[in-house]
Amino acid sequence: MNHFRFPKLLLIALISALLVSACGNGNDAKPSNASPSASTSGGSGDAASNKDPVTLKISSWNPISTKVIEKFEEKYPYITIEPDQIADQYREVIRTRIVSKADMDIAWMFPNQMREYVDQGVLMDFSDASWKGNYLESAVQLGTVNGKTYGVPYNYYAVVIFYNRDVFKNLNLEVPKTWEELLAVSEKIKASGLAPFVTGGKDAWATQFMSSGNFGAYQHKDPQIFEKLASGEKKWTDPEVANFYDPLIELVDKGYFLENSVGLGNAQVVQVFKEGKAAMYPMGSWALDEFPAEFKDFEVGAFPIPLNKGGEPLVVNLISDNIFTGISWSKHQEEIKLFMEFIAQPENAKLWSDDTKAAVTVVGGTSPTYHPIAAELTASIEANISTIFPSLTPSMEPAYFPMLQQILLKQNPNPADLLQEMQKAQEKDYAK
Repeated sequence: MNHFRFPKLLLIALISALLVSACGNGNDAKPSNASPSASTSGGSGDAASNKDPVTLKISSWNPISTKVIEKFEEKYPYITIEPDQIADQYREVIRTRIVSKADMDIAWMFPNQMREYVDQGVLMDFSDASWKGNYLESAVQLGTVNGKTYGVPYNYYAVVIFYNRDVFKNLNLEVPKTWEELLAVSEKIKASGLAPFVTGGKDAWATQFMSSGNFGAYQHKDPQIFEKLASGEKKWTDPEVANFYDPLIELVDKGYFLENSVGLGNAQVVQVFKEGKAAMYPMGSWALDEFPAEFKDFEVGAFPIPLNKGGEPLVVNLISDNIFTGISWSKHQEEIKLFMEFIAQPENAKLWSDDTKAAVTVVGGTSPTYHPIAAELTASIEANISTIFPSLTPSMEPAYFPMLQQILLKQNPNPADLLQEMQKAQEKDYAK
């Protein structure tokens, strides 16, 4: 995995599960003499009927909302949206098209591709767009390079703790909002004879969430900290990241993880949680798919991981693997701007969210009905500060995940030594 949004194997599985046909109204251009009445959303009128037909190509790996495309095409009947979903080797396919300056209009980019393509003059500048104010501030920040905005991430996942509501109700527990409250809840659950948490070490990526939730807090204090780490301006051995591994170490030391669960793979961990053998399960919100409405064994909830100490704000760590960008050599710059403006409207974002069963970064744009847990989780995210983690550099994962496994295996590694190893891994990417 060359980026921290979610692991490669999970990304492949998620794409396979979500892949749907995202066709618009066909690939044939609409006639330029379309009647003004064809626009049911208003705003097109006679001006649209006099325009030449335009086809906008949108390259992505995640589903594009068919319903939003239809609504857009109704408002702008001279524009046809042509979705181009690329299931395999997306990064390489897009890179090849960019090198050859292929016919492209809109593309989804990985966050850690942005600076490279900005430097090459590939991306449109949306710095003056009024629609930026409709997005989470952290979303705009992720698409901003050198002070200019070249796109925005549209879908997101949150780093959360799934929890057994029935256990919480039976023990009269409230959802914790600070680290101290989380520890107190965990102690009461442990005293009841139930394991507070379950996680497994067999799938190394699945061990990361109790530590990487720190990313949001670090980024809130210094929005550029991960760029500084990647460039060498800051180091993993600096004081401000000294507590990176502390949350996971503390939970392990207090015995809050299910005994002998470290050898489990993530699928087994999910099953253990579903069987009620542990009260909480840290994971990304993509795991909502594991708890459909028909799951009736107990009521499942989810809350952001509260790594904040008393007096500190709760910062929700979000993950996004897609940034909507416009291609600078597209012949349809104005139409790209129309589409970007359109999807930034909360009512259209909510339609997108419901249609694709995903959370969106437009404030007020995530549908409360796309999943049974969505309303509670979205309200919690939007009521607190959120940041979107940009990505770790390529050499980090091979060093990072084994360290988490050491902690879970109670091998008592020194946190300072672990951070020194993180720094060594980071330095491999300085010159890349």
